[in-house]
Amino acid sequence: MISKITVKGAVQGVGYRPFILRKATEYGIRGYVKNIGAAVEILAIGEENVISEFTSDLSREYPAGAFILSVEKNELDNIEYEDLLKVLDLKKDIVESGFCIINSGEIDLTSEIPVFLPDIGICDDCMAEMLDETNRRYRYPLISCASCGPRISILDKLPYDRDTTAMIDFDMCPECAAEYGKGRRRHAQTISCFDCGPQVELKLYGVSDELDSASDTNVQKVIGLDSSIDEAIRLLNDGAVLGFKGVSGFQLICKPTDEAALLLRNIKGREKKPFAVMFSDVEAVSEYCQISDKEKELLVSSARPIVLLTKKKDFPYEVCKDSRYIGAFLPSTGAHRLLCDGCGPLIVTSANKSDEPIITEDKAFDEAFGSTAVKGVLTHKRRINMPQDDSVVFVVKTDSGEEITCFNRRARGYVPLPINTSGIGKRVLAFGGDLKSTFSFGYKDKILTSQYLGDLKDYGVNENLKKLISQYRDIFKFNPEFVVCDMHPLYESVRMATDYCKLQNLPLLQVQHHYAHILSVMAENSLKSAIGISFDGTGFGTDKKVWGGEILYCKGQNFDRKGHLSYVKLCGGDNASKNAKLVKECYHYATGKNDKTTDLVKAALSNNINCFETSSMGRLFDAVCAVLCIKEANSFEGECAIALEKAAWDYLESNESRNYPGGNADLSFDVTEDADGCLLLDQVKLFEDISEAFESGKYTREELAYGFHMAIVSAICKVCARVSQETSEKKICLSGGVFGNRLLLSKTISELDKLGFEVYCNRFVPAGDAGISVGQAYWLSLKEGYICALHFPEK
Repeated sequence: MISKITVKGAVQGVGYRPFILRKATEYGIRGYVKNIGAAVEILAIGEENVISEFTSDLSREYPAGAFILSVEKNELDNIEYEDLLKVLDLKKDIVESGFCIINSGEIDLTSEIPVFLPDIGICDDCMAEMLDETNRRYRYPLISCASCGPRISILDKLPYDRDTTAMIDFDMCPECAAEYGKGRRRHAQTISCFDCGPQVELKLYGVSDELDSASDTNVQKVIGLDSSIDEAIRLLNDGAVLGFKGVSGFQLICKPTDEAALLLRNIKGREKKPFAVMFSDVEAVSEYCQISDKEKELLVSSARPIVLLTKKKDFPYEVCKDSRYIGAFLPSTGAHRLLCDGCGPLIVTSANKSDEPIITEDKAFDEAFGSTAVKGVLTHKRRINMPQDDSVVFVVKTDSGEEITCFNRRARGYVPLPINTSGIGKRVLAFGGDLKSTFSFGYKDKILTSQYLGDLKDYGVNENLKKLISQYRDIFKFNPEFVVCDMHPLYESVRMATDYCKLQNLPLLQVQHHYAHILSVMAENSLKSAIGISFDGTGFGTDKKVWGGEILYCKGQNFDRKGHLSYVKLCGGDNASKNAKLVKECYHYATGKNDKTTDLVKAALSNNINCFETSSMGRLFDAVCAVLCIKEANSFEGECAIALEKAAWDYLESNESRNYPGGNADLSFDVTEDADGCLLLDQVKLFEDISEAFESGKYTREELAYGFHMAIVSAICKVCARVSQETSEKKICLSGGVFGNRLLLSKTISELDKLGFEVYCNRFVPAGDAGISVGQAYWLSLKEGYICALHFPEK
């Protein structure tokens, strides 16, 4: 029997072809295995029952790091078999004499979106070798094998072979070349050691009057591999801040002390946002954090994400500030592990000034940090082709005991793995939103979403988006037929999408912001209809007002706005998202209590100076946080909401033995209908109730914070029940940045589940604006006939 087996998934860069060679040899199957772009093709010659068993095994067994989507088997007749050999220029006697690996050669990447692997954290075997004094790679900082190491960050083009990556710059030594042909490092494209491949060196700034070279104007001394790690450990233990060239971008590293953390904050311009901390192993993490089985699974996974864990023991204040959580993660490279072993836990953060893109080149790092308080940088000469920040995840536990993994940021370790969805008939490029920008490619059954890029108001992020779209297009051979963007007339992403369409002569479609949030959840679950609860800070509505607290009924290509938070007038323009004290005064003004509003704010509101109306749940969080005297400003996005959530958790955990579903304050939204039957949740009345309750002295701020959260949960349940009764829809999708609040998310899921609803939330992309591009791409699959909102004719 002769069969052609096609395995789709992330099967390049993990030693998959050597794995197939071993399996085929075990089964006595003859033939070959080769890359074909979006998949691996296997020609299998043997007994029918043997080939069937072999094919079945491929769905269950695969190398560490592989990602299998499907395994398809087709029988070939003699004519088809001979035609295949003729196309490949293969001789029958060679193919039938055993099983072999065929070089990739030129392959077709245009039939569907190829699946390629993200960067993979150091595996247990490589870690053991690096720590083994008898091993030839003992303390080699960039150790890797076929199951670990950089992938997308070093890729030049597909297929993934050594000469199509940054490793082409390094010739293998005889020992590595021998290993490349056998064992765990067979076809390991990143194979290297002390005698070949990239070597780590420590460049120090400002330690001598003599420069090593004219090009390194800030570099005063270079310490080679023999002493670089040990000297870096000494400097870190002395309180220094060092740069480090990671797998997919430069990082800044220091000890988690008040002094070093404060120095790092000054260097980055990052005043209050908590830092992530890297630990040597899970045991070290458990000293500081509570860890569930699910969280441990994430920590040790090949993605090596930052996991937001509940504190058990705190670091000095400047490290995590007021956060309830520690962003903990494990070493993704051997160098990280050596530093942690020598220093203990370390703050490890991206090397960029706040809001700017991560740095990938030595010269750019020297220019940005060589004249600052950064002492030096551990670097190497392997190119970084694809910049990525560390991914950030957290786990939500519902009342039923289910643990749900959610993304705060999706990047290294996960990108570019696709989201599997229902068929998108046209190739689409989605530009996403402006905050936490991402873009997505969609076609057939996949949506490929980029890594987190940042805020498009920054010029560097703006340029990075354009560069990465071009880079992704080249790598994945993707030529869009449609472009989708937001509706906001002032968004940078909309301007860029418009310019792109004019240049490429492509049609442009626009999708409302909060609808796109819900569509992102629908995409993950291939849903065609749902009731959507979309809560965030801001988004341009179809009535040209600022939305942010929306109840939508989504069906096919359309949505109906079934309800929303009542509108409140705010002043201050964009400053309102940062100034919670100002927002609080606007809410006081809306209640009619002008004595709690300054004359300046009253004048602005009464004369409509720089004012706007909003239904934003994000601004309501800010107002409540300020009126409870918890925080009055957002120095980073969501700071007030995070502080309010912490206060609510503090109340809940101190009253776990008592049955207070919403606290004694008994807070709730009044729900009414407008003239069109749209449900209105009276946010001004709720704010007034919280303000008066706090002033009465009968309730603590923690109890009112918890009561506020439960009032939102109760309102969601109430409006979902009413919309479901009207539409017969039982599926509920929760999305938008507000659902990054794990207390709100867990309670909402639990209560809706009790009411018999099917509840969905974002699990593969963040609930915030980084998921917008996924929803935009998915919308095209629901768009009948692909009728365009806008079209730019040829020049």
